[in-house]
Amino acid sequence: MTRPTLSVVVPFHDVAEFLPRCLNSLARQRLKNIEYVLVDDGSTDGSAVIAKEKAAADPRFTVIEQENRGLGPARNAGARAARGTYLAFADGDDTLPRTAYASLVGSLEATGSDLACGNVKRIVGGKLRPSAGHAEAFAATVTGTHIRRRHALLADRTIWNKVFRREFWDRHGFEFPARRYEDSPVTIPAHVLSGSTDVLEEVVYHWRVRSGSISQRRTEPANVLDRLASMRAVSEFLTEHAPRLWARHDLLVTEFDLSFLLEALETAEGAEQEALLDSLAETLGVLHPKAIAKQPSIRRLELHLAANRMVPELREVRMFRRASLGDAGAVRHGWFRRRRWFMDYPFLRDPAKGIPDSVYDPGVDFQLRAVVDGVRMDGTRMTARGYAYITHLDSSRGTVDVWFQREGVRLPLEVKRVTRMDATADSGQSATCHDDAGFEASIDLADVPRGRWNLHCSVTDGEVVRKGVPEAHPDTGHRRYPPGGVHQPSLTEEGLVLRRPVKDRGHAWIEWSGDRIAVRTRKVQPLVFQKTTHRPGEDGRVLITPPARVGVWRIRKTDGTPLRLRVGVSPSPRRIGVHLVSFRTELEGEVLVVVQPALEDDERGRFAERRLRGTVRHFKRNPIRETVVFDAYGGRLASCNPRAVFEEMRSRDLPLEYVWVTRDGSFETPEDSRVVLHGSKEHELALATARYLVGNRTQPNWYTKPPGQTYLQTWHGTPLKKLGHDLRDLPFRRTELLDWMARDVPQWDLLISPNPFSTPIMRRAFGYRGVVLSTGYPRNDALFSADRAALVRRRLGIPPGKKVVLYAPTWRDDLHRGRKRRLSMELDLARMRFALKDHVVLVRAHHLITDRPKIKAPAIDVTGYPEISDLYLAADVLVTDYSSAMFDFACTGKPMVFFTYDLERYRDTLRGFYFDFTAEAPGPLTRTTDETIDAIREAAVPAAYRTFRQKFCPWDDGRASSRVVDILLSGSL
Repeated sequence: MTRPTLSVVVPFHDVAEFLPRCLNSLARQRLKNIEYVLVDDGSTDGSAVIAKEKAAADPRFTVIEQENRGLGPARNAGARAARGTYLAFADGDDTLPRTAYASLVGSLEATGSDLACGNVKRIVGGKLRPSAGHAEAFAATVTGTHIRRRHALLADRTIWNKVFRREFWDRHGFEFPARRYEDSPVTIPAHVLSGSTDVLEEVVYHWRVRSGSISQRRTEPANVLDRLASMRAVSEFLTEHAPRLWARHDLLVTEFDLSFLLEALETAEGAEQEALLDSLAETLGVLHPKAIAKQPSIRRLELHLAANRMVPELREVRMFRRASLGDAGAVRHGWFRRRRWFMDYPFLRDPAKGIPDSVYDPGVDFQLRAVVDGVRMDGTRMTARGYAYITHLDSSRGTVDVWFQREGVRLPLEVKRVTRMDATADSGQSATCHDDAGFEASIDLADVPRGRWNLHCSVTDGEVVRKGVPEAHPDTGHRRYPPGGVHQPSLTEEGLVLRRPVKDRGHAWIEWSGDRIAVRTRKVQPLVFQKTTHRPGEDGRVLITPPARVGVWRIRKTDGTPLRLRVGVSPSPRRIGVHLVSFRTELEGEVLVVVQPALEDDERGRFAERRLRGTVRHFKRNPIRETVVFDAYGGRLASCNPRAVFEEMRSRDLPLEYVWVTRDGSFETPEDSRVVLHGSKEHELALATARYLVGNRTQPNWYTKPPGQTYLQTWHGTPLKKLGHDLRDLPFRRTELLDWMARDVPQWDLLISPNPFSTPIMRRAFGYRGVVLSTGYPRNDALFSADRAALVRRRLGIPPGKKVVLYAPTWRDDLHRGRKRRLSMELDLARMRFALKDHVVLVRAHHLITDRPKIKAPAIDVTGYPEISDLYLAADVLVTDYSSAMFDFACTGKPMVFFTYDLERYRDTLRGFYFDFTAEAPGPLTRTTDETIDAIREAAVPAAYRTFRQKFCPWDDGRASSRVVDILLSGSL
């Protein structure tokens, strides 16, 4: 029998929904002569049937069956059965690009290396996204390298983006441990033991993010224990075989892996807590000492508390990290020469806790922050402007030195200090002022010898000195500037660089014509902006109106190539309404139009919020005005209950001024009102002087209700999932803080209740003692205007005769990307489109979701549609999960389907429910896309629907807005 070129081991367990796509991507691989060893690790969901059918149809596939023993043993079993010259692994829920194995194996055959590895993208909600954990290691293709030279490979822990030479695998006897996080004890030793490694920038693997996977349950104690066991095994291996990599690896462990243990300790109790603390002690015992010493003091404090089993204090510090870290700075203690800096974190110099001063030492925390955001040329004289400071130290005390450096030679620049309030605004903290961090540094380039020179700077504050290379400001981007003699300044990824002038390939000039962008090109031609072709006028210029929403857009030529500005063209930003329009460039002159909220530098950031804001200062000099301020979802929309109250007040022709708060100017200003930008001085003044405040969420933390103002809290939904104080006892650690209730709730004068069920819950959950309006929700009044349905359908472009399915899921507490809440599109819209040809699917993401996949036609993304009540009227069926949409939609009497793929985790761990949802839901509960499709086809109103409406919609009659406004205007609280 001919030996296969490559063996691919594919273990799987209960992934029937994804396995076909995985196997199809393997079958389509361009590399020939591959065998696929499928290992069924005791599946119970039909995965084995899918695998056997594939093996029966394609002789390249074979199936091995075993009892459920875990991923590691399954991979080991497959590796033992594999016969190929090369060996690879894939997981049954992932996919691969068609060229993946051809590229990896081809590289090994060309170079003779032992190991080849490639880049990775993640499948998030059906959309491919770069894998942050692989980005640095695979930024460029390098063959015949090694982890000892390419240290970024220490982060390349995954097994399935690699192909191994089988002889190399067998020679070292690699084997996966029988626990989770089994990759690292194989992949890192393989990197170290390989003679050489090929690193490919090409993406060779698509890694699926799915609900319930291990990567989504990283803080569960059992997962944390297995993770740290693997990290200890790798650390011990490096201690013996690659001691120079030991500290680097352990630094990653301390920064990344131990963070999951610290999160787990926030909620773990009893035996689980003890096991985590024991594991930490064992891990700290093998970590390189530098791994802890190089951590910022907040992490050292957390680890000290955990290592000393001071769990209550650790939990206090973790809460401090989330709520107040950006408000804490550095302080000095001691006398004369012994006077030292410390980070002002909890328990500093608290004799009852006995925490050593060294834990609070700010040496690591004092970092240079330096940027360059512009260059001005006057003949050969160059002036660079930017700012530089040491984090946590007031910039008024520091000195800044700037110089060009080439090898060991320094050329100092003349430095002039200037005020830069944006340095403080962009710093992300409120404890320290960096307004004096600005500089303008000048030099005559005629005096600079030929060659490549890089700009450096240093900041000195007493005995603290930090040096480095200033970066290009992200708002400026990368660009070239006009040459000065034999040198051309350029802002690049390496900062400001002087090098030999290059030919200017730019072909466009930009200027302002009123509030429109005027573009002139060397060859008069139309341009494309936001998928719209804009044609030149009689003067040859193309006029473009900037979008009235926040974002970044390119200007392109009609052939798709980017517009490139001439060197030296630098149009100034312009304020248009509540937006600031500016221009960012890339090195070759490609231009991007950037639209941001037009907040002044003293209105932006935590420093402005804490020190420069505060409605109290307006009370004495500004009387209450006959104004109503409306705030829906923190200024993100002009909708929900505040919009309904606004429309009712406006219809009465009252002698009131109406003001809407907008976060970023993304919604159209309601008629007969004006907008103020969230966080602006106008916003502050409006809150301090308005007669009425109507909001459906909390107000900014600087808000204090002035005397004579009435604050109506409408809230925004009937609670199925737990709220406020009722969340504290749930196992899941919340990313959002609950301290807003202590600040905001006591200022409420009126709270709207949607139904009798909600009233006691809202009182208890919010700790509210004031007046409750038993009126029902004003936003549901619109649902009693059924004649709007046809109008909404036409507005959305829905063909006549089509049935409409509205999919409106709620957000998930555990799905985040950085600070963004993410929507995982578990419902297969493509499959629904194929199965429900007579339906149109509308998708409405929750207002808190800021990271969502692109919705492909013919499904329609209606997240930006102003009023969800219109969508309820247009829909024939609502598909939701645990969203309060179900209670509003019940007013229509139309069918509902509940796609509850994660019911147990959401109910028992994440949020908890106020009633037995499975027993009282007014429609079927489904787990898969196919079940949901069947439920839509058979959509009907069950007997439980009537009981549901009686319980949750008794006050909904189309007149709630009128009742609320009557009470609000009566002044009888």
